[in-house]
Amino acid sequence: MIRSLLFAFMISFLLNFAFIYFFKHKKFKDTFDGPQKFHITPTPRIGGLAIILSVFAAALFYHFTAYKSDIFLLLFATIPITVAGLAEDIFKKVNPKIRLAAAFVSVLLGSYFIDMIITSIDIPFIDSLLQIEVVAYVFTIIAVAGVANSINIIDGYNGLSSVVSILILFALAYVAFELNDSLILIMCFITIGATGGFFIWNYPFGKIFLGDGGAYFIGFIIAMLSIMLVNRHNEVSAWFPLLAVIYPVFETVFSIYRRKILKRSKIDHPDSFHLHQLIYKRVIPFVFDVERDNRLLRNSATSPFLWLVCSFGVIPAVIFWKYTYVLFVFVVIFCVFYIWLYKSIVKFQIGKYLK
Repeated sequence: MIRSLLFAFMISFLLNFAFIYFFKHKKFKDTFDGPQKFHITPTPRIGGLAIILSVFAAALFYHFTAYKSDIFLLLFATIPITVAGLAEDIFKKVNPKIRLAAAFVSVLLGSYFIDMIITSIDIPFIDSLLQIEVVAYVFTIIAVAGVANSINIIDGYNGLSSVVSILILFALAYVAFELNDSLILIMCFITIGATGGFFIWNYPFGKIFLGDGGAYFIGFIIAMLSIMLVNRHNEVSAWFPLLAVIYPVFETVFSIYRRKILKRSKIDHPDSFHLHQLIYKRVIPFVFDVERDNRLLRNSATSPFLWLVCSFGVIPAVIFWKYTYVLFVFVVIFCVFYIWLYKSIVKFQIGKYLK
């Protein structure tokens, strides 16, 4: 398994290097126009394609070394949502409804080839509703699309989404190792390796970006493995993967609340008020005394703060992966902490706490 991880890392590292220097057409690059853009030069946004190709290559490597092919059933289910994301990276005009439809098809493929339908979340009333097949499918589609989109939402600064994804995947890998689930474990390792190969080029200088295709691909894999882990092993609480992904997921939920309820705007209307953007604009200059026009330094200094925030969910999830009530308490604690942190930054109170 370590060989597969290293193989995925090597292929991803080389492919990202090639994409940086050979894909120079503007259609493959991210501009710096818009409220969510904080880089200073047009940059290739197809790092996700390198990750995708690396994962598939590593799966082939694993197949020929371990003589196992079940990993391809997992990867086959990722194709529709990944293609929709890559199309957005290239054409930048893919309707959100098409991306949601692609997530629906991926979930259908996942339910057909592997055990990928949510039938329980350890809440009695909702669990009874999830026994209805249509309800279970709708709930699963919303959950999977939500996780995939949450990785995309936090993909705003160098190294942020890649390290957050790696932390979450390590949490899933640890529990899979404890339960001797080799399929989920190898899928985690391969994805970690491929994401790591991208990270080297993305952080701290931002030579290449993940893009929608990469974010949706990684997010779908995280969602898929989370559901499989809970469905295949009764001892795993359904709240374990939720706590592991709580940072990007709650960022998404809070953004919907902020846009729809507080600002009375469309939920898909981009703005510059995500937590990572507030840290970039208001915390980093204060902590490091960085000039506001030094975008690269501020960009690179932002992500470690959010890695730490993510770990507040991942670490207790790994420790208490069996215990539903403990995990639930930590989910509530994280949500309260997030809201407190967000309000403190908005009201310019974070300075006195840092002092």
